[in-house]
Amino acid sequence: MDAGSLCSTTAMSNVLYLIGVVVAVIRVAVPIILIVLGMVDLVKALTSQDDKQVKAATTLLVKRVVIAIAVFLVPTIVGLVMSIISQEDYRSCTHCVTNVWGGGCKWSNEVD
Repeated sequence: MDAGSLCSTTAMSNVLYLIGVVVAVIRVAVPIILIVLGMVDLVKALTSQDDKQVKAATTLLVKRVVIAIAVFLVPTIVGLVMSIISQEDYRSCTHCVTNVWGGGCKWSNEVD
């Protein structure tokens, strides 16, 4: 069974759609949560007026921002690498993972 026929099944397209939704939510939620938590830590340190706590909170905020950027960019980088090394069948198969809210991707209750 080739990738094109495997990906054309309703069950597989539903799985790929679900994976796409999870990746999209993680891609947005995790950076926001990390940056908000870093800002809360920094505000706590600033209100304590302890230079060591402020420096530690600033370092932690910078680390969290870097991690947030990485979490946001990893799916893009992986998609780019996969599009370079993969065949056309696999690109069409993963369309709903990489572009979940565009291109007509949706959950289907039809039976194959």
